Amino acid sequence: MRPQRGSNGSGSHVSRSSEPVKNPLKEVHVLKQSVAALAMIAALLLASCGGTPAAPSGGGEAPAEQPAGGGEAVTLNFLTLDGDDMIAATNAVIDAWKKSDPKYANVTVNIQAVPFADIFPAIETAVASGAELDLFLADGPDMKHYAFNNAAIPLEKYFTKEEIAAFLPINVEAGTYKGVFYSPGIMESCSNMFFNKDMTDAAGVNPPEVLTGWTMEEALPNWQKTVQRDGSSVTVWGLRWGQGTYWGDYEHGIVRRAAGPKGSPTNMGMAPDGVTFKGYMDTPEALAAFEFQRSWYRGENPVSPQEPIPDIFFNKQSAFYISPDNAIGTINRKYPNGDFRFGVMGIPGFANGSQVCHTDSWHFGVSPASKQQDLAAALVKYMTGPEGAKIWFGIIKQLPARTELLNTVPEYKEMPQKLFAEAVQAYGQPRIGTPGYTEYQQVFAELMKNLAQTDAPVSELVADAVSKIESAVAKYKGWND
Repeated sequence: MRPQRGSNGSGSHVSRSSEPVKNPLKEVHVLKQSVAALAMIAALLLASCGGTPAAPSGGGEAPAEQPAGGGEAVTLNFLTLDGDDMIAATNAVIDAWKKSDPKYANVTVNIQAVPFADIFPAIETAVASGAELDLFLADGPDMKHYAFNNAAIPLEKYFTKEEIAAFLPINVEAGTYKGVFYSPGIMESCSNMFFNKDMTDAAGVNPPEVLTGWTMEEALPNWQKTVQRDGSSVTVWGLRWGQGTYWGDYEHGIVRRAAGPKGSPTNMGMAPDGVTFKGYMDTPEALAAFEFQRSWYRGENPVSPQEPIPDIFFNKQSAFYISPDNAIGTINRKYPNGDFRFGVMGIPGFANGSQVCHTDSWHFGVSPASKQQDLAAALVKYMTGPEGAKIWFGIIKQLPARTELLNTVPEYKEMPQKLFAEAVQAYGQPRIGTPGYTEYQQVFAELMKNLAQTDAPVSELVADAVSKIESAVAKYKGWND
């Protein structure tokens, strides 16, 4: 299938996955998800081989690419995450950037939007194939992977020390490789526990809306109380641990790390060398945590479905939900009349372990294949700067990566979002810092799915996962020497 492109009216062209949808700012044409990554590479290769990019708004032929500066026409290819809010925020910031200086007025940004699962391999494939990718959005922990594999360039020369210091330290750490700054983040992240108040009230459950609430051991019987059945069929589940239907590390990896006190091998999750997982991911405490997780899906009183249900919390099919604060925006959009009563409490940790939320979120990178690296870096700097970050937050409504914005946004002075600002500082921990994060996460997601859907012994599944992960990341040995 050929990519269908639509001008969004702001000097950006969007190619996306799935069926045509309405986005909060513009209407775009979209692609089937199954070919999203391949279509993205094909589109970028077409440009790099002299093909004609999408027509700009207003019709006519696309402008020929010329060196940037003085307002000449130039095109940037930008790979990002698919999603209405993400595209809306990207368009809004690009539009403001183009208006911020006359030399950017004639810049066209071709936005290639792909699903979460496709974005990581698409970046490396684009760089390896020579496609003219200029800038991209990537999950923070993957930036070390891209830096190691020369799929991103350092951005240190574009930022002063004071400008880098304007970001939260944990955000800077995620975008830094071997002491060199590669990537600023646009958001920070910390997951807490949401609950549907109508469901908890009906079950006689009273979750404390405080930072340190239940332990895991206390939470489980309360999750079980909220499960509703119609005969043998479950109509309302007790818990969805994590956003969407993904089994990945961001939320699911929290549980095993929360089984250990802060600083313990279990809590660290991986050795400082970034390639050793044996003795960290398979400790007795971690194995017990994996067994605890399995009980959510299997056994006599399961609280979560073995096959994840899309939008399970927002469609009122689950009483509890682990998510960052972007869930608040989703609830407000889906229920503008306020008929979704919800509360938030701190994420549970084990009694003998610790509370943990994984930090960091989306970061921007500039591709070494870009012929417009200075211009791409200028866009990245604006998007993550004071003006761009404020525009982005106004649409996404998730913890900002910039300290001054986080400290001045009114929403984070009041509940429930105040709880997220407190949590990220109280028990936020970066996801494991390794250039092999992509490989690790793929195996870890497979482990979590097998825990939920098979009866294989936990110890055997974990041992197999540790072996696979260490084999996959062995090539990075010595990366941080």
